[in-house]
Order: sequence, then C-alpha cells, then structure tokens
Amino acid sequence: MSAAEILFTDLKRAIADRDPEAADLVVRYLEQPDPKEDRPEAADPKAEVAPLPAGTWSAARLRTTVQPNLLEGKSPEEQKATRLEAWQGLQDAPYHPPRLDLGPLLIELYEGGEPWARQLLMDVFTRARLGWGIWQAFKRIYKLSEVRHDLAMFGVLAWRLDVLKDTAHNPQEILPGTILYMRRRAWRYLRQLGHAVPDLYPQFAVQVLRHYQANQGSFARTWIAGQIWGHENLKGVGSGVSGMWQPPDKLDRRFLDAAWKRSAEPVLRLLEDAQNDVVCAFAIRCLEADFPDKKKDVDPAWLRRIGTRPLGSVHGFVVRLLEDSPKLHHSKLAELGLAEMVIGFLESPNDAARKYAIEYARGYAPALPVELLVRLMRGPEDAQRFAQDRLQAMTPAAIGLENLVRLLQVDSGQLARAKVQEGFKPTDLSAEQFVRLFLDSRKLQAWVLGFFSQAKVEVPARFYTAVLEDPACGWRERNEAVSALSKRTAQEIGVEWIKDALMRRDLQRTVSDWLRGGLLAGDALDVEWVKGLVMRPSLRGLAIELLANPKLVAPARIGLPWLLAMTRQPDEALSGFAHRYLLEHFTPEDIGGIDRLWALATGKREPEAVRSFAATYLKVHHPVLGPTLPEAKALGIKPRLGPEAYALARVRPCFSDERADVRRLGAAIGKQEMVGWGDAGLVYALADSRFKESRALAALALFGIGDKDAELTPPASWVDAPRLFALAESDAKATREIALTLIRRHYDTVGSAHRLAWLMESPDREVRLFAVRLFWERHRPRAVPASWTPKKGKAAGAPEPFDSVEALRLFLRTVMFGLPPGRMERRELSDDATPERALPASVAKRRMIEAVRDLATEDAAFALVVVPVLDEFMRSAAKGEWQSCVSALARIRRAHPEITTALPQAVNR
Repeated sequence: MSAAEILFTDLKRAIADRDPEAADLVVRYLEQPDPKEDRPEAADPKAEVAPLPAGTWSAARLRTTVQPNLLEGKSPEEQKATRLEAWQGLQDAPYHPPRLDLGPLLIELYEGGEPWARQLLMDVFTRARLGWGIWQAFKRIYKLSEVRHDLAMFGVLAWRLDVLKDTAHNPQEILPGTILYMRRRAWRYLRQLGHAVPDLYPQFAVQVLRHYQANQGSFARTWIAGQIWGHENLKGVGSGVSGMWQPPDKLDRRFLDAAWKRSAEPVLRLLEDAQNDVVCAFAIRCLEADFPDKKKDVDPAWLRRIGTRPLGSVHGFVVRLLEDSPKLHHSKLAELGLAEMVIGFLESPNDAARKYAIEYARGYAPALPVELLVRLMRGPEDAQRFAQDRLQAMTPAAIGLENLVRLLQVDSGQLARAKVQEGFKPTDLSAEQFVRLFLDSRKLQAWVLGFFSQAKVEVPARFYTAVLEDPACGWRERNEAVSALSKRTAQEIGVEWIKDALMRRDLQRTVSDWLRGGLLAGDALDVEWVKGLVMRPSLRGLAIELLANPKLVAPARIGLPWLLAMTRQPDEALSGFAHRYLLEHFTPEDIGGIDRLWALATGKREPEAVRSFAATYLKVHHPVLGPTLPEAKALGIKPRLGPEAYALARVRPCFSDERADVRRLGAAIGKQEMVGWGDAGLVYALADSRFKESRALAALALFGIGDKDAELTPPASWVDAPRLFALAESDAKATREIALTLIRRHYDTVGSAHRLAWLMESPDREVRLFAVRLFWERHRPRAVPASWTPKKGKAAGAPEPFDSVEALRLFLRTVMFGLPPGRMERRELSDDATPERALPASVAKRRMIEAVRDLATEDAAFALVVVPVLDEFMRSAAKGEWQSCVSALARIRRAHPEITTALPQAVNR
C-alpha cells in the first residue's frame, strides 16, 4: 500500500465529481513528498522492484541540469533547448512525479470557464505550495489572464507573484530570477493597461490589493503593491522590491493619480473586500481625499456592513462618519440598526472607535452581555476601566460563576475574588473551572486552594485528576496534584483513573509507588487487570510485586491455571515468580491432589516448564528431601506430603522416561525412598538402564551395601550374584564398571572361579582382563617352588580353592577345552548356575586365550602357570585356537625370556 495520504487519482476523481473539497485535496496533495520514481504512485514503497534503465530522468537530475551555473556559457537558444530536453526526458520517464500532470489538468479547468472551476483555481493558487506541475498551470493561466483581461484571475495571480518569496514554494524549482521576472511582468501589464485604458486601471489594481492577507504586516518586500501606491517614489529603482513598509503619506505618489479620482466604486469595493488593515487604510485615505462628498450622506446598511469587519482603520473611519453626521447621533443608532456595531467597537484595536463605543454604552447601553465585559477585561486600559465599573455594580449571581472564573484569570485586582467569595462556595466550582484556575498561575493556584481551605472543604480528588488530565499541566502542577492525591483513598481517586494513569509515562512511576504501597488491595484490586500488566515488559516487575504480595492479592484469586500458564513463559522473571508462588502458597489440595501433581510432573503433553514446577513441588514437600533444598529454605516451606505420596508405583515410570527432567525427578525421589521400597530387583534393573540418571541412582544404592557411612545403605541381602555377573555383560560401559566394582568388593559373597571363567569369555576386553586378574588374585596357589615342574599326563579336576599349581592348571584346561555354549562341565563343577551366552566356541576360546595372555605378559608367576596349558592347546586341530596360542606364547616369551615354552625359537633372516 502507498505511503501517500492522497493519490493523484484521488484528485482527478474529486475534480471530475466536482467535489466541494477538491481544492483542499489539491493543497494537501502538494504538501506531500513525491513518491519513489522507480514504481507507480500506488505501489508499496517497501516492495522490491526492478531497477530503472540507465539514463532514466528523475526530478533530482532535472534540478541539477537546469541550474543556472551549469547553463552559463551557453547561448539563450542552447539554454532553452537544454531545458526542453530535460523537461521532456522527465515527462517521458516511466514513473515521473504525478504532480507534473497537475498542470495540464488545471489548465483544462481554466479553459472550461465554469464558475466552480474558476473558484477552485483561485483557491488553489491562493493557498497551495508552488512547484513543478502547478507552476506550469500558474504561468499558463497568468498569461491567458493577461490576454483575456481576466480581472478576478489576474488579481489572485499578481498578488501571489508579489508575495511568492514569502509564501510556500519550492525554491529549487521556481528560481528567484523567474519570480523577479514574473512580478515585473505583472506590474508591466498593469502599467500598460493604465496607459491604454485609465478607467480600468483602478479596477485591476484593487483586485490585486484585496488579496493581501491580514498577517501581511510589512510591504517592504513587495513590488506591485509598492508601485500601485508609491510609483513616483520608485522611479529608477530596479531591485524588484519597493522597500516601503506602508503607503506614502501623499496620495499623489500613486501611479496614475488622476485615474483613481474618476470613480469611487473601486475604492468602495476595496474597502469592503480587503483583508489587510494597511490596504483598508489606503482605501479610506483615497475615499476621504478624492471623494469627500461620499461622507455626507452614507447608507446605514453600508456602514453596518463595513463596520463589523475586524479592522481598526475601518472602525476609525466609521466613527468619523458617525461623528460628522447629525443623522447618526447616538440616540438614533439603535433605530438605524447600528447599535450592535458600535457596541462591537468596545473590542476594537482603534482608540477612537473604542472611546466612541464607551461613550455610547454609558449613555445608551445600560445592559451589556457579561461575556463581553469579561472579554473587555483583557483589552486596553480604557476598556478595562469601563468593564470593571459595570461588573462592580452587578451581583455575583448576575455575573455568574463561569464568568467570574474567566474574570479571575484576567483580573489583576480584587473584584473577581471578592465577587466569588461573596456569592459562591468552593463546592459550586466544577472540575473544569478548578483546573483552569489551578493551571493559570501560581498566584491564582494559591488563591483557589485557599478558597477551599478557608471554607474548610477538601478539594475533591477528581479535581486533581482533572488537572493531571489537562494537556496544559506542567511538571510543577503535576507534582502538586500528585502530592495531594497521594493522601486520598482509591475510592476517592477512582479505580479506573488509577488504571489509566498507570499507562501514562509521566504518571507511571507515581502510580506504581501507590500500588506497591497498597492503594488497591483485596477486592478493590482487579486481579485480571494486574495479570494483563504482566504481558507489558515495562510493567511486568510491578505486576509480579503486586501478585506476590498476599496482603494485596489472596492466592486463591490468582488461580492455578494462570500460574501454570505463566510457568511456561520464556521470561525467567515471570516463570520464576509462578514457580515460587505455587511452591509457597499452594497446598497439594489446591493443585488437585497427589495424582494431579504427578500428572503435571510426568505428563506426556505437559511442557517442560510445568513439569519443572511440579517436580520442584514434589521435592520441596518431601519429608526428608524437602528441608535440604534451597527453595524450601529460602521460602520457609515445610513439607506437606508423606512417604505414601512417593510410592514406587508412581515413581517407577520416571526411571525409564525419555525426558531427562522426569528421570532426574525419579532419581531425586528414589535416592530417598529406594531402601524403603525394598525392591532389590529395581536396583539391578536401574543399573542396566540406558539412562545415566537411573544408573547413577543404582550405583549409589549398590555401592552403599555394607557401608554404614553411605547415603543409601541397603541390606546385605540385596547382593545378588547372578544379577551382578549379568550386569558385567551389559552393553553400557558404566553398568559394566559398576558390576565389576561390586564383584571385587563382594567377591567373598558372590565370587567363584567358575563365574570368573564365564566372564573371561566376555566380548569386552576390560571385563575379560578383570576376570583373569581377579581370578589370579583370588585363586593363585599359596606358593610355587622355583624347582617345580609340571607332571606328565592328564590331571583330574581339582576343587576350589586351588591349593596347588596343578589344580589351577586343571581348572584352566577344563575351561579352555570345554565346549560352549552351555558350559555343561563348569555348571557340573559348580553349585551356582551362570547365565548362558549364545557364543561360538571358537570366539569364546580366543577371548579366553587373549585374557590369559594379557595377564601373563604382566605377571611372570601367572605366566609359569599358564604356559604349559597354552603349549598343550597349541596342538589343537582348530586353526583359530592354535594360532591364538602361538600368538599368546610368543608375546609371553618376549615379555619373560626366562620362561621356556614349546614354541620353536624365532629364526633371524
């Protein structure tokens, strides 16, 4: 959408429809900046458009091209050709400024000659800002008015040319030289017309003079007006300005002085039509000097018509006519319908007219409107004295309180104050009247406050609020009004006004302090309104303070749904407030009970912010955990829930929830309730969880078995060998580490060589190495003599513990030569069953050999035990088995060269 308020199409439509507002539209349109020249006028100025072709003419380029300094050195013909080419280039641009098309449109209206069109043109040429487009029409119509001797149109255009430098125009588009030429041309036309037809000259001159505006104080910068009334003084002056502030004292300095004396009609018309007091004074001088007979028998209707005009020179002229004519004596003015006109002279800027009116009023107008008398108190001294005498004689009721208030604002004496105190009470004043007096001046402010104080009446709070609402209220008055209101109740001030005032930048801080101080509390404070303030960043802090104060707002009035909604807000201050408030002021029953709390904490559709609040609530109200939390300490919260609120059935789903915050809640509660639940199986299940929070809780519980100083101290019966060894096979490294630590710590209870042998087949190298190390630590023989050598032949199986090296070797042979899966031999040798692992025999044996190899390379004593077994296993027919043994023996021999193996010596090549 276009940024322009008015489009050129709007102008065309208004003119086509003969809209009475068409002239105003044209004037407003010309005040707007030009639209962008790379798109249509109605297009969005922010939209992306294709760039214009290179060399496209624009208004800025045209202004640069036709600058006089750039045309210097060119002949007049070349300069004209340059201007025409530039102008035509801009006209042919795809999106030239639409105002350029206004010129032809206005010229067409003039050529039509319709009265409404002529009136529109004269109105536009009087008020519009002149620039390209309308200037084209201005010049063309001016030239046509010369040719056609168009009196009315010439008068408007010649006047505008004479004052163009001081009225709205674009100096970059209408250059000073052009203005000088056009105003000289207008005067040349008048001069030549006067020489050719002297009788017409005053008619045209009057049409120019009548258009000078009332605010035209000086005529020094004019040329045409100066030539009309002071031509003889300007002979030889070529500057283009007259330098005359007003007409010369002598009328014979006029151009064609004799022509002015031929008929009084032009001067009389000027007296009725002129808007400027200087012009009227010139007309009066012409009339009095050239046509003195016109003063002898004047028409009262004509006097009334010109006497009501707000021009001091006219008023003085009318008074002179009244004084010179016996037929217009004071006693006859009312009969002739001139009394009202004369009474109006009481407000005239002309001293003589005012004096005449005062004399007439004293003798023939005993009753004047009080409003007029009050206005006169603002006028000159003689008018003030007259008005004061009249008002002094009137009763307060006759004057009226409203008029007395106005009088108080203009009366520097005691008249108005005495009248008010005599006839009225402070309670008679309206808020609007009080505001006017309060804001008028410090002196009047003190008086009106004293007026209330003397009567021992308190100024209503609504008076002060009205003061604050008034645009004229300054900082000093605002501070005084605010100070007075700070001592009033909310009911006196008005709750709605307080709400509105909080939105005002100049009152926001003050009203905020009032609210913090409890101006509105309980039912008087609209909680929904305060909730709305939360959404305004500038007032959010205040709203939170108000809602957080239970002395101002009861928790039940805020409501759980809104607080839960606020916990979802991204703003930390807002969500934090909702969290704290719910924790501190809402009981579980307020929230909906235990089930509702757990639903909020773990619900699949609940946002994280709500879950966070519910989790915190459940934790701070836990009988053991709660008192230790910072939130509970800071807010002084005492637990309101018992252990039954944290039953395993409620907490168990938290441990496997996909959301970390829910799992953390479960871990926090489980840390306190795990032992009380008495479910050992849960601990092992959590230890094998894929979630670190659950594993950490399980580790805390399992590591606490047998440790009286631990945070959790489950009973020793929770140590379960099959489950521990099963955890050692977990996919999670952390779980395996927990299991291995516990196996080592409780090996006397859960360990056996058979279980370690089972771990030696683990897919994880660390587990296999742990099993072999622990096996060697716990089951190595008491001593191995240095001279000891193994016996030949197959040995029988040996029971645990291994009292000899041979027994240990027998166990290793049994393990390595056994056939997985199932390990039936080992289960038969053990009272305990180990979990079955679906693993190929070759893979299990290779892993076993690798584990034995790794420990043997580190421990020479262990190497002495296992080398004979590896030597035997190296003769296996299975390729993978004997290759693994060869590799293991080679690494052992390299680590311990002193140990003899069946492996052939390496050959150096």
